[in-house]
Amino acid sequence: MATLKEIAHIAGVSPATVSRVLNQDPSLSVTEETRHRVLQTARDLGYRTVQQRYQAVQAPEEAEGQKQQETVEKRIGIAQMFEKQQLLEDIYYLMLKNVLDEVCFERRWSTVMLFRNDQGHFVKNDDLPLDGIVAIGRFTQTEIDDFHCYTENVVFLDSSPDEEKYCSIVPNYRLAVEQILDCFWQNGYERVAYIGSVYTFGAQKELSMDPRFYYYKNALLEKGVFQDDLVFDCEMNARSSYAAMKAYLEQGKELPEGIFAASDVVAPGLLKALREYQVRVPEKIGIITFNNTSLSQFAEPPLSSVEVFPRENADAAAICMELLWQKKTHPKQIIISCKLEERGSVTKK
Repeated sequence: MATLKEIAHIAGVSPATVSRVLNQDPSLSVTEETRHRVLQTARDLGYRTVQQRYQAVQAPEEAEGQKQQETVEKRIGIAQMFEKQQLLEDIYYLMLKNVLDEVCFERRWSTVMLFRNDQGHFVKNDDLPLDGIVAIGRFTQTEIDDFHCYTENVVFLDSSPDEEKYCSIVPNYRLAVEQILDCFWQNGYERVAYIGSVYTFGAQKELSMDPRFYYYKNALLEKGVFQDDLVFDCEMNARSSYAAMKAYLEQGKELPEGIFAASDVVAPGLLKALREYQVRVPEKIGIITFNNTSLSQFAEPPLSSVEVFPRENADAAAICMELLWQKKTHPKQIIISCKLEERGSVTKK
């Protein structure tokens, strides 16, 4: 039988797009031409979806021997903390979902999007069972209860709502902030600002101090250089970071020597405000961001950023899922290391 990669190659799209078209993912935005091309290619190659294969092995008219030969793929539900519009603003979570898709494809697991209905409950668009759910981001207890309506095999990616109950994979925020501040300090920067949310959703979607800010503030307090007026508290998006940075610049205060941007998504707004006030990077101010997406890689100038290794996070989630299937159910929290990718947005002073 044809593989998703073969269909993707012929149709000229990614394997993730093929899977989402074949599984009728309602959140997928592609042209009708692309959708038709994927479906026609799959038909030409004789590809059958998980639902078609499931129905085949259940069909009473099929011989018992053929039933035993058929293997139903594992079906993994994927739940996102953000809705579609929020995902377009914070591309890290969209990227993490796409990487998770690829990891599942390599294991021949089918992915199924879960989405919120009008009552805010997570639902899916078919009646077939799920073998597990990977939940990306932070969720309320009610949302977590929704997951258990489908399966007891739940793994959390980028959050850890209950370390005594669930397997979870999270980045090493302490190490990441340490790398950022060490880079600033080793290059002679003393006045380092923070831009981003001071309080973000915690493990169960309640507001709590963001771990990036927590480690930033504690490190500066220990060094005796923390300044309240160098905390630019804003929402994690470009509009809010632009407004926060512009408001500070309008006051004519002394510029910070460096800025730690808590997420790549605030970088476009931050850079726009600095350009309007003719503050050049890195000549006048150094910047380091978090997540290392295209927003930092292709910024002007390119920005140094902390790589959080989405592939390693997704691989760890898959490993935890396999352990759950093997009934090795003792909860595990896997902390993934981070690495600062330097691109010259911080220079020696």
